[in-house]
Amino acid sequence: FISLLPPPTCPACGSRTIFDPSDRAAVKKTADADKVESANENASSLSIVAEQRAGQVLRCSAPHLLCPPRAVGALNHAFSRPGLDVPGLSESRLQQLVDEGLIHVPADLFRVVAGDLEPIASLPGWGVKSSEKLASAAQEVASNGISLSRFIYSLGIRHIGVHTSKLIATAYGTASAFLADVEAAPKACVTNVTTDDATIPFQVLNGDDGVKGIGPIMIESLVSFSDNEALVQAAKDLSGVITVLDEPTAERSVPSTSGRSDSGQFDGLTIVFTGAIPGMSRADAQQAAITLGAKNTPGSISRSTDLVVEGAKGGKKALKAKEMGIRVIKADGFLQIVNGHSA
Repeated sequence: FISLLPPPTCPACGSRTIFDPSDRAAVKKTADADKVESANENASSLSIVAEQRAGQVLRCSAPHLLCPPRAVGALNHAFSRPGLDVPGLSESRLQQLVDEGLIHVPADLFRVVAGDLEPIASLPGWGVKSSEKLASAAQEVASNGISLSRFIYSLGIRHIGVHTSKLIATAYGTASAFLADVEAAPKACVTNVTTDDATIPFQVLNGDDGVKGIGPIMIESLVSFSDNEALVQAAKDLSGVITVLDEPTAERSVPSTSGRSDSGQFDGLTIVFTGAIPGMSRADAQQAAITLGAKNTPGSISRSTDLVVEGAKGGKKALKAKEMGIRVIKADGFLQIVNGHSA
């Protein structure tokens, strides 16, 4: 006969499969179903389990990078614009690099492009020019650096999106502080179980004060990530091959109050960026402006625009702003303000 029960292991990597509720309300149903399954193993109980598990998702429990069908998706997530922002890497091209054994974790790309590019150039649809463009883009990211929030996002930790990555980065400030807690989390969990010590994993996020917007599900995801040595090593390797810029914390950021500090220049303003900002991606520059009090950072100029930041090859936006009488500052002036100096 053909079994209708879900497979206990992933057919691709052999890891255990688990049920995830498709919504928060299904969490209680999962617990009840597990009680029924452990207490009764006959056919009727299985039907009850199946009924109670309706609306749930069966997935592989292995880390995304270690399950082949999901590895390319995980790498695509890492190199996406909110993450490492390496252009020219579609899923199909990443699949080629993975199939050739050139990359397994994000750090591998930066090592590969630092050497002989022939293995990449020889792949179908690549060529010398494409491989050189990829190398140039990756080396620029490695040397200019990325913010800690984008580094955290690139790790692909479950339930940790762009906004949550920013909250975590702001709480820790530096990659070394974040990775230190990642490495310490498994030991902290063991301490909680075996002693009376109140050692809490990710205490910066999960302590008495906590961080607004970081809930127990996110903490559990961070702990699960920390429990896997391969993922932790991949994160450490990545921090070793690129520059991870410190994130302004509550203590170190320039306050955006009504006082006439540097941040007052951005307080409540609508700011548009044009051209390249040295050492920052567009997303990082926009976030820096928001951190220093900007109201919003749209992509186009309008009558509501208060300030335009002109970087290299700013072009038509800067000209249009000047014609409309909108204040324009150079990228260097913006960076001086961000770094806490007077413009």
